[in-house]
Amino acid sequence: MITSRQKLILKAIIEAYVRDAQPVGSKTLTQMPYLKFSSATLRYDMAQLEELGYLEKTHTSSGRVPSEKGYRYYVEHLVTRDQDVMDSFPLIDEIFLKNKIAKDHALEEAIHLLSELTNYTALAVGPSSSQNTIKKIDFIPISERDAVILIVTDQGHVQHQNITIPEDMKINDLKEIVKTLDELLRNRYIDEATQILKAAFAKKEIASFIDYQTQLMNSFIHAFAKFAEENFYLSGVTNVFEQPEFHNVSHIKNFVEMLDRRDLIKMIGDREGLSIRFGSDLHLIPMENCTVISVPYRVSDNEHGTIAVVGPTRMEYSKVIPLVEYIASNVGKLYKK
Repeated sequence: MITSRQKLILKAIIEAYVRDAQPVGSKTLTQMPYLKFSSATLRYDMAQLEELGYLEKTHTSSGRVPSEKGYRYYVEHLVTRDQDVMDSFPLIDEIFLKNKIAKDHALEEAIHLLSELTNYTALAVGPSSSQNTIKKIDFIPISERDAVILIVTDQGHVQHQNITIPEDMKINDLKEIVKTLDELLRNRYIDEATQILKAAFAKKEIASFIDYQTQLMNSFIHAFAKFAEENFYLSGVTNVFEQPEFHNVSHIKNFVEMLDRRDLIKMIGDREGLSIRFGSDLHLIPMENCTVISVPYRVSDNEHGTIAVVGPTRMEYSKVIPLVEYIASNVGKLYKK
């Protein structure tokens, strides 16, 4: 248990270290208006906080830096949301107002703005369409030999698949196939569609129309697989490299590879409320000195997504938390309209 004075000191040290990336000594603390204590008192409390594991002493100076335990206590008990962040809310509002129809574009733009406002890496996992139902499968010729098949869901999501029409096939035959598939798959869940297509009875339905049924089937399966993938948006990957924690070349390489593999998708929150995860929670080598702040949004019982920021553990929590919360709340409203 730490005292009220020690809480003030811990908060002051963390916020000073976040700002300057320099170890904090008692002399720095005496200059803060709300810490009118003697240097001896401050040094004693700093030593106590170090002994309790909230602070660490560096080898290069007499100052202290926060430990992961210190940061964790700070975000759970001491952090206050920066009111100045509200000045950025109109910029976020503008994105959602001008993109009421293009929802995916709004999400992408919001993530880009989030990375600019925080100067960290921002990402979002958009709502998956796998639990949507198919409302229409359509066919659009774009030339004599090429066509586009459109798959439309009950939520208005659209997926397209380009196909090439064989020389010995008539367009009307292909239209008949698409009509058959439309009747077969309408009002089925996206998750079911692939299994239905793979089933023997589905193949039999279209076998009489075309010899290259396997290729066509694979094209549809590929289109449905795209629906099942979670939409992933990423912005500001290089932002974190400006932080001193990311000056190691191998660390940068590992971090980029991890993002490319999308390892973070399964680690950014529990789908309920604000989540702040530190390096020891993530169990990923490139994330040892990093924190992931995420907030989920829910569209329906089966559709949900997450907004997140990835940065150094020495992060501006008071600024990042309200920004992520505000964007997540707006994204949820946008998808529900």
